[in-house]
Amino acid sequence: MTRIKICGISNAQDAQLAVELGADALGFIGVPSSPRYVPPELYREIAAGLPPFVTPVVVVHRPEDARDYRPEYVQYYTDTGVESCFRGESPQRIRAFRVRDEASLQELAVYPHPVSAVLLDGYHPDKLGGAGETFQWGLAVQAKRLTDRPVMLAGGLTPENVQAALEAVHPYGVDVASGVEARPGVKDPAKLRAFIRAVREWDMRQ
Repeated sequence: MTRIKICGISNAQDAQLAVELGADALGFIGVPSSPRYVPPELYREIAAGLPPFVTPVVVVHRPEDARDYRPEYVQYYTDTGVESCFRGESPQRIRAFRVRDEASLQELAVYPHPVSAVLLDGYHPDKLGGAGETFQWGLAVQAKRLTDRPVMLAGGLTPENVQAALEAVHPYGVDVASGVEARPGVKDPAKLRAFIRAVREWDMRQ
């Protein structure tokens, strides 16, 4: 089964709905400049209410930016060499790569650090993620050959295109934020339901 991560969760109601509809993981943005930003206190409150086997993921620029969240999983875009920033705790790590062209894959090909998974996101010059930017899914197929880590696919996914993306890439999981929103930080229940249903329908055909 394809893992589904619903990102940009900013309130308990959206978190509960995503879980009820079958999400495997929820993403919480720890970047203060983002319209989807969730402070550490609110993150811990929402995460504490999640049922077993639903994974909360804190999404940040650099790993140390997640220090105050005490996360179970941290997803980050930039390495800084700070390996001891969690005060003895050791969250699972997901390294995100912004993909624009084949040259973008070079960093992934030589990436030396141990991570639980890699996430491929669309490139935007000003935003780390959640920009709704797709990229050529053929590049994701190439990326899968360059790593032995599970590959998550993100970047401009919607209920309308996610099945085509799955057919092209066969990723370990998919990650969606803006594609299921009514506005930044607030999910659209119909889009959320349609996205998860589309993924599960594709799974059933495999």
